[in-house]
Amino acid sequence: MKAEQLSLFHSSNDEKAATLLAGVLPQVRAAMHRVAGAQRVLSREMIADRMSEISRFAGVRLSAGNAKSVTSATLEKWLNPADREHPPTLLAVLTFCMVTNDPAPLRPVLAAMGLKLMTPEDKTMRDYGRACVEEREARKRKKQLEAGI
Repeated sequence: MKAEQLSLFHSSNDEKAATLLAGVLPQVRAAMHRVAGAQRVLSREMIADRMSEISRFAGVRLSAGNAKSVTSATLEKWLNPADREHPPTLLAVLTFCMVTNDPAPLRPVLAAMGLKLMTPEDKTMRDYGRACVEEREARKRKKQLEAGI
């Protein structure tokens, strides 16, 4: 086994993962805060009420405690990027995104894994590219068939 000399500035994969992980929740909270602040139709109270309604229908709890509904105070704690004591659960973030119809709070979670959300434009370009590849393959098969005739 060959020894490897590490520089002073070397960081292990675990350290990189820890750094990414430490930043995810504040980024999620900040995104939730921006999305809630940008709402023209839904107030924060309405967001909390709709989140509670969805969780009741789904039969899930959105908070770690015994609360069966989301209060405005709980939502405010979740939206505060500096609050480290009251993290929103994954289901709470997902429900928030459903209520606001904005996936922005999920972006930091996916980015930590090296993934991105696909926009409608991205999906169109992907589908166009796939159609081009399929068309090229179909022409190739057609030429092979023609050669056999």
